[in-house]
Amino acid sequence: MSILDEHNFPFCVTAHAFNRDKTQVAVCPNSNEVHIYTRSGAVWTAAHVLREHDLLVTSIDWAPQTNRIVTCSQDKNAYVWTFDAAGAAWKPTLVHLRLQRAATQARWSPQENKFAVASGDKCVAVCYFGEDNDWWVSKHLKRPIASTVLCVAWHPNNVLLACGGTDMKARVLSAYIKGVDEKPAATAWGERLPFNTLCGEFESPAGGWVHSIAFSPDGDSVAFVTHDSSLTVASPATGSVVSVRSNGLPFVTLVWPDTRTIVAAGHDCAPVVFTADGTSWRAAKRLGEDEMLRRSAAASPSNSNSAFNMFRQMDSRSQPAKSGSGDGSLKSVHQNTISEMHLDPAGNTAEVTTIGLDGKLVQWSLRA
Repeated sequence: MSILDEHNFPFCVTAHAFNRDKTQVAVCPNSNEVHIYTRSGAVWTAAHVLREHDLLVTSIDWAPQTNRIVTCSQDKNAYVWTFDAAGAAWKPTLVHLRLQRAATQARWSPQENKFAVASGDKCVAVCYFGEDNDWWVSKHLKRPIASTVLCVAWHPNNVLLACGGTDMKARVLSAYIKGVDEKPAATAWGERLPFNTLCGEFESPAGGWVHSIAFSPDGDSVAFVTHDSSLTVASPATGSVVSVRSNGLPFVTLVWPDTRTIVAAGHDCAPVVFTADGTSWRAAKRLGEDEMLRRSAAASPSNSNSAFNMFRQMDSRSQPAKSGSGDGSLKSVHQNTISEMHLDPAGNTAEVTTIGLDGKLVQWSLRA
C-alpha cells in the first residue's frame, strides 16, 4: 500500500472532487470559493475559480460521465456547474433547494440524473432537473429525520439513499422520483419503495454523530462512522449489525471500495483499512506508515544522528525536543485532520484520494 501522488496546497482544504481522468481537481480553500486546478505532468496549475456562493462551501461533487459539478454551502444554496467550452468558463445554475438552514453535503446519484443535498433543516433535498421549468428542483426527505443531516450516500440502484447526522442515527430511505427513475428491482432493503419510505435505521452501540456513510458495492449493506470512534456495518438481509471500536480519534469520512474492504479516516490523520473477517470486521492497516518510516530513515540515516539532531534542536531553540520525528511532525503523511476521502472516479477500486486540513492532497494505492 503506497502513495501514488502527493501535492501540497498553500491553504487548508475542506472539500475536493476529481474529474473522471483525474487531470483536474476542484478544492475548497475553507472559504466561499471553489478553485479548479489542472494537472500537467506532476504540476497542478490554478485554472478557474467558482465564486457564486456567499458563505463557506461545504461540499463538492464532480459527475464523471456528464462532467457537471455540484456545490453546496452554508448560504443554503447549491449550484450545478457546467463547462462552456466556447467561453472556456464554468457556468452556474442555481438549484431550488427550499432550505432554511445550511446545506452540508451534496452527492450525485450513480446515473447522474439527480443528486442529494444534506442540510441542517432536518431534511435531505433530492434534486432533479425539471423539464417543465427548465431548472433543478427538489423534493425533501423529512421523516423520521430529527436533526442536522451531515452525510448522504447513494445505493447502486440510483433510488435508495443512506443518510446520517446529529440525531445519532443512520438511515436508508427511498429517493424514488416518479418520471425520473425506473421502478427498481427488489433488494435486501425492500420491494415497494415510494418516496420517503424508511428501509432501515441503525446506530452505533455508544451513540455519536454520524459523520460519513456508504453502501457496499453490491448495495446489500451499509457502513457508517460515528463520533464515538467506531465503524458500524449493517446488513438487513441477515439482520447483523457489527461495530468496531477504534482506540484512536473519531473518523469523519469513509469509502467502501470492494465487498471486503472499508477505508476510514479522520482526526487521527491517517487512513485505516478495515477488512472483513468472517462475519465481523477488523482494522488491518494504517496507510502511510511504511512511507513515513522510509522518509524518517532517509532524513536520519542512523540512530546517533537522530540523537544528535534532538539535542541540537533543544540547544538552538531553547526548548525540549518533540517526540516522533526531529521536527515534531506526526508519524503520518497528513499532518492534520483528513477532512474528506473519495473513491477513484473512473472506478478503480484499488485507489482512493484524501484531502486534509494541512492542505495535502494524497492519492493512495490499496494494493499491498
